[in-house]
Amino acid sequence: MAEIRVIQAPDAEHPFAVVYKPKGLPSAPLKEGEDSALSRVAEIFPQLKSVEGKKKVEYGLLHRIDTATSGLLLVASTQESYGFLSALQKEGKFVKYYRAEVDVPKGKKTEKELTLVSRFRPFGEKGRKVKPVFEDGSAADKKKCGNKVYSTYIKIEGNRAVCRITEGYRHQVRAHLAFCGFPICGDGLYNENARPGEELKFEAFRIEFVNPATGKLCFYEC
Repeated sequence: MAEIRVIQAPDAEHPFAVVYKPKGLPSAPLKEGEDSALSRVAEIFPQLKSVEGKKKVEYGLLHRIDTATSGLLLVASTQESYGFLSALQKEGKFVKYYRAEVDVPKGKKTEKELTLVSRFRPFGEKGRKVKPVFEDGSAADKKKCGNKVYSTYIKIEGNRAVCRITEGYRHQVRAHLAFCGFPICGDGLYNENARPGEELKFEAFRIEFVNPATGKLCFYEC
C-alpha cells in the first residue's frame, strides 16, 4: 500500500497538519492500534495525539474521506486550532473540492454546471448507501432523513467532474453525482456499471480555510 505524504507539517504558524491519503487506507482507526492515515501521521507528529476531537481515537481530525478515496486530510495540532476550524466548518467556511471520472450516458450533455441541495437518509442494505431527499421527495423519505440541508456544486466537462462542498454528509458527493446521472467510475455503491474490484476514480484534491494562527485564507492542493 502507498504511504501517506505530508503536505503541511504543524508549526507555530500552521497549527495543523495536511496529509495526502492514498486509496485503500482508512482516514482514521475505529480503535487504538489500527492502521490508518491518522495513526501514521500521529507517529510522525506526536503532538497531534494531545488534541481531543469528536472521538478520542480520532484526535483533532477535521476533514476525513472514505477509505476508497484518495486525497487530503486536515488534522489540528492544538486544541485551540481544533475549536477554531470546527467553528469554520459549522459556519460553512471550510471549502472542500473533489474531482472524479464519471460515467456519461449516451446522448447526455457532457458540459454542465449545477448545484444540488438536499437532505439525506440512510438507504440500501444495512444503510450502507445514502439517498438524497429533495423538497419534492416522498413523505416516506422525508420521515427517514435528517433536518440539515447539504449543497454540492457540480461542474461536468466530458467525463470529468469537479465538485465543491462546505459541510459534508457521508457519501454526499458520490450520491449527488449518481442522482444527476453521472455516477463515479468504479463506485460499487452508486454506479451499477462498476465492475468488482474496479478502482474508485475519486479524489479530494483541494481544501480552503482560514489559518487559525494568521487569520489569512489558505489553501492546499494535491
